[in-house]
Amino acid sequence: MFNIHEIVLFSIVVTAGLSALLFGISMLSYYKVREIKFLFIGSAFLFFLIKSVIFYFIQNYNVFLFDVVIIVLLYLASVRK
Repeated sequence: MFNIHEIVLFSIVVTAGLSALLFGISMLSYYKVREIKFLFIGSAFLFFLIKSVIFYFIQNYNVFLFDVVIIVLLYLASVRK
């Protein structure tokens, strides 16, 4: 069976990889369309990437502050017209 630390490490790597990919796509969309909501979305994915890297090295479970920032950025992106 898998150890819980291996599962956590796998999820951190997957989250960081997907966040980096989606950040790049969001920034390309912003440069193409020039809508501010793509900056908010890209910033949210950048914070997911930063959170994953911090959690990998520090493994501090108090990084929930990044979740609040990410939720606010995604809310701002959805509210913008």
